[in-house]
Amino acid sequence: MKSWRGKDSWKEVNTSFVYEDSDSEAEPASPSNQKYHQNIEDNLLVEYDGEVHDGFWTGGLKVLLELEQLINNGQCEDCGGEGGFIRCLSCSGEHAWCPSCAVKAHQCNPFHNLQLWNGKFYKSTTLQDQGYVMYLGHGGHRCPYLGAMEDVFADGEGEKIYETQSGVSNLVVVHPTGIYSYHISWCQYPGAEKDRHLHLLKTKLFPASITRPHSAFTFDVLDNFLIDALECKTLAMSFYQKLRRFTNNAFPDKIPDRYRELMRVSRIWRDLTDRSPGLGDLALYCPACPQPGINLPPSKDSYDAWLVMQRYVVDGNFTAQHMKMKTPEDDVSLADGKGYMVTEESYQNHITESVEERERSNLRATGVGATACARHGCFVPHAVVNFQKGERVVIIYDVACQWSIHFHERVDQSYHLSLPQSIEILPAIGKFHLSAHKLLCFPRFSLNFITGAGHIDGEILETLCAPFNKISPTVRSMTLPHRKEVLDDHMRDSNWKKLVGIGKSS
Repeated sequence: MKSWRGKDSWKEVNTSFVYEDSDSEAEPASPSNQKYHQNIEDNLLVEYDGEVHDGFWTGGLKVLLELEQLINNGQCEDCGGEGGFIRCLSCSGEHAWCPSCAVKAHQCNPFHNLQLWNGKFYKSTTLQDQGYVMYLGHGGHRCPYLGAMEDVFADGEGEKIYETQSGVSNLVVVHPTGIYSYHISWCQYPGAEKDRHLHLLKTKLFPASITRPHSAFTFDVLDNFLIDALECKTLAMSFYQKLRRFTNNAFPDKIPDRYRELMRVSRIWRDLTDRSPGLGDLALYCPACPQPGINLPPSKDSYDAWLVMQRYVVDGNFTAQHMKMKTPEDDVSLADGKGYMVTEESYQNHITESVEERERSNLRATGVGATACARHGCFVPHAVVNFQKGERVVIIYDVACQWSIHFHERVDQSYHLSLPQSIEILPAIGKFHLSAHKLLCFPRFSLNFITGAGHIDGEILETLCAPFNKISPTVRSMTLPHRKEVLDDHMRDSNWKKLVGIGKSS
């Protein structure tokens, strides 16, 4: 590889250690291993050329130091006056403002991070310290109907907080770039909303309470938190601690703690953005599995029945335990049965009638059981499938040889389970688990001998459980509805990524 100077800027490191064992002689590598080692060799660690490294270090350090010097000799770029000692780390380019011009420039960008020149270096400051007030209801501008000068949430009668502004209160705002404390001026227009929380929502600020909001979360930070939780399995505490360190990395404990508010508001935000009326309506179906009338002709005469036979894998994940709650009656469910988890009341009634029910000392649940399509690994919504008349369905389970013996009998004895008489259930065992069964199980439950099963291993749920093991410690001590909502969200996200990543049919 050549550098911009025309010299070799990188040198390969000695790679002999990759092929040799310190305790034994190197063995001849097979063709496949040789190809593998060649790929390793192409991506091995490399080292800098000294001259290029020194040039980059010196030049880069010079630029970083120049960025820390006083901008524009302390002259405001907007009004041209002295006192242009404020710069913004979030705005593009270098800018120098006086306090009034900095507030004016950020009237509609309140979540930028400012610094103030103290004579020797730039020190962090806030818009509020420079006199910023967040106006609601008029596109960031002052309401022309402002009247009496008192705090709308004042505890004492006639308590004042400002002499020049009216209807002002303090508000802590949580944003992806940090946590901010602002003076909020509420709209006093006669026809405006009376409820303060609706004022905040129209400004894309989600209040932590309704009657007297003192904290709010931007829509962006709520979306960021949910995406971080889905993709990175980030804990709510870790996410909020990150925001506190963004705000003050040296003393994060000085930043207001809104962790509990984040937990509560994120649940409500998830429910509002995903609200749906019916059971299982918040879930996504597998886009590739045969669904007559959706991705297949509605008439069954257009295709052979065995070609569109449904195949499902059932398995349990015993890592996803759930602890008992001290006061379960105080729990509130926001999306019971609307995703992939079944309705709680019906399921608990079924468990109560089950002869296998066992009391656990401190665990309410020892794990979760899931159902997914065997070929594509998409979770089944609400664990309920709309079967077609006369359909054959393959159910793959680790111990299907035992489970299938009294399956129909158990369904008939339950008040909460039903199975159409025309449905034929074909029990099968995944290929990995089948090797540990008796020899008699192989011809009876092997997927190799079931017409329409296709070339599948029946173990895809094992791969789906791996990401859920990362969030199991998080949901272990959550309330029951919150736990179900989080699991539903991760299952929906898993199906969504499969849906958008699936190849287009030719």
